[in-house]
Amino acid sequence: MMTAMQTDTLSAQKSFIRGLQGKDSLSMGKVLLGTMILPGYGQAYNRDYWKIPVLYAGFGGGIASGLYFNSKVNDAIYARNMLDYAQSAGLPASVMNDYIQRYQKTADSYDNYKRNRNLSYFGAGMFYLAGAIDAVASYKTDKKNSPRTPQRATLYSALLPGLGQAYNGDYWKIPIIYGGLGFCVYWIDQCDSQYQRYRTAYNKKYAVETGTGVDLDEFGGRYSSTTLKNARDMARRNRDLTILVTGLVYILNIVDANVFAHLSYFDINDELSLQCEPVFINETSFASGNMAPSVGIKLKLKF
Repeated sequence: MMTAMQTDTLSAQKSFIRGLQGKDSLSMGKVLLGTMILPGYGQAYNRDYWKIPVLYAGFGGGIASGLYFNSKVNDAIYARNMLDYAQSAGLPASVMNDYIQRYQKTADSYDNYKRNRNLSYFGAGMFYLAGAIDAVASYKTDKKNSPRTPQRATLYSALLPGLGQAYNGDYWKIPIIYGGLGFCVYWIDQCDSQYQRYRTAYNKKYAVETGTGVDLDEFGGRYSSTTLKNARDMARRNRDLTILVTGLVYILNIVDANVFAHLSYFDINDELSLQCEPVFINETSFASGNMAPSVGIKLKLKF
């Protein structure tokens, strides 16, 4: 059986160890900030050390793969430029065939290289985001069965839209959030594609009108440079406005998670009731000094 002195000594040792681990000083927000600056910091703080090599394998592998395919994209761009030069220079057929054999395959692989590069960087970003989410989700406190906290819900939704709503139990809101974000992203892509089309067409039309180019735009020169410029500016404005709306949807997702996490503290159950009913009250008249009945309203609150 342990004596009181031994118990106090053991308690002091545990407090000292927890102090070295930072458990008594770092808030969840600081742990998240440390993880955003140095991936794996939150896992080390939470003592989930086995997750660190997994995190760095995915994150580092995505970055390395992205850099590799980015170099391939640059090679494909160089090959395209060499083919364009050969075609515009009017080289002999034998020389042109040599250029085609040397550069055509690489030039044709441009789209594949670009897609693989983007997917690699996207994968690295997902591992980075997963590390931040895991640091918050695995954050350990001394409270047992602690209620939902607004701080945790806010951080969840900031890291991954809809995650705070899942934490609050409002699962029906998740498809609404992703529906809004998905539509915004789709419309941004559409507006940007139109912007790129009209910008290229305007540049070609302007070059033809100023005598610095001879290539017709995709519309065959049917529209004036003023019309193409207005269409370009409108597509750019719509794209920028949609980006702004996307940011607002993201912010509303965070605000919603925070507000409804706060509301979870309110006691709303069947025991709460408010009754309003008319009553007769006997009051003393100041004029005559006699008791006179009057009508009033009685509010009855039960909790």
